[in-house]
Amino acid sequence: MYGVNTKGVIKTVLFSLFFIISLIKPQQRSFKDDKGIYLACEKMPEIKGGLKTIASMIRYPPKARKEKVQGMVYVQFIVDEKGKVSAEKVIRSLGAGCDEEALRVVSKLKIKPGYEKGNPVKVKMTLPFRFKL
Repeated sequence: MYGVNTKGVIKTVLFSLFFIISLIKPQQRSFKDDKGIYLACEKMPEIKGGLKTIASMIRYPPKARKEKVQGMVYVQFIVDEKGKVSAEKVIRSLGAGCDEEALRVVSKLKIKPGYEKGNPVKVKMTLPFRFKL
């Protein structure tokens, strides 16, 4: 219509957008806390065996089962450069033995360390544990 080649216009607009996007600096993907521990890094730590490993390790506490306690426990911890877990702490409690069970599972996890620029780094992580009857 009106002698305009719409395919050529679309190609030009798309090329312009790709050129502009290529000039934009990528967003920072790594964040550290005031102690120099990463909160996010290029390659985050991975739990060996994934979430199935956690599910197979967790045991519902008898007291929580008896009292019909259900809910979430959040555990924060640090994964060091060798994949070892340290500084475990409950940041959202449920009680009735659920907190202790979540801490027990976290302390036994085998984790691949996180990496930043090809080097292993300390990373702070938080895992949720759902207790449901």
